[in-house]
Amino acid sequence: MAGDITGRCALTLEYDGTAYAGFQHQENADTIQAQVEQALSELFGCQMKIRAASRTDAGVHARGQVVAFNLARSFEAAKIAPAVNWHLPRDIRVVNARPVPAGFDPRTGATGKIYRYFISNRLHPPAVGRRYVWHVPQPVDIEAINRAAKVLRGTHDFAAFQSAASTVTDTVRTIRHLWALRRGETVVLTCAGDGFLHNMVRILVGTLVEAGLGQRSAADIEAILLSKDRTAAGVTAPARGLFLERVLYRPSLDSYPVL
Repeated sequence: MAGDITGRCALTLEYDGTAYAGFQHQENADTIQAQVEQALSELFGCQMKIRAASRTDAGVHARGQVVAFNLARSFEAAKIAPAVNWHLPRDIRVVNARPVPAGFDPRTGATGKIYRYFISNRLHPPAVGRRYVWHVPQPVDIEAINRAAKVLRGTHDFAAFQSAASTVTDTVRTIRHLWALRRGETVVLTCAGDGFLHNMVRILVGTLVEAGLGQRSAADIEAILLSKDRTAAGVTAPARGLFLERVLYRPSLDSYPVL
């Protein structure tokens, strides 16, 4: 039947991570992965498994998480996204669905990720949208943040900017873009790179905010990089302000036919 597909499918997910213990399966805790796999299993009537581009932490949100799975049977193309959404809770949505090659792996096939972090920079904490920002009441100097951010762009050993509990040994990563701008009372930091260590973006943000508060200089940031010591860097910014905006592929997922 025209319009039906079989094989492998990629979904772009949007979710509010507030109620979940992160993306990846955990015992005795609700996760994004568990909800999506349950929805797919209910839809297809058999156990379904997904592979994700990023294992976002508890409380982190996404507008562009990518997961892939093998269809259990042919399915009308235009109905995949709404059908999966029917079985999902309202804080998780499929934004679009696309057919992908049989070997497509959303994690190893990714060439980079884009994250955004949102800070409410006003005296009083917000009542509306408080689940999606870090409230910093002191005035933040955007120019100071961007001077410090310039030091972090490029290829470096980011050992000082990973969780102390991490066991990753290869800590060299490339940050292609790291920039802050102000939108009224909100400060937005955008970070794009080829890959990220555990808690890396949140530690970068916490350290850069300290620079914006006059507590660290650009020279301090360089010293932190060279130290490879987590205790030298700043605080870990709260998870609630972080969004996975987009996962990058070559060719882009946008190049695949839209279902």
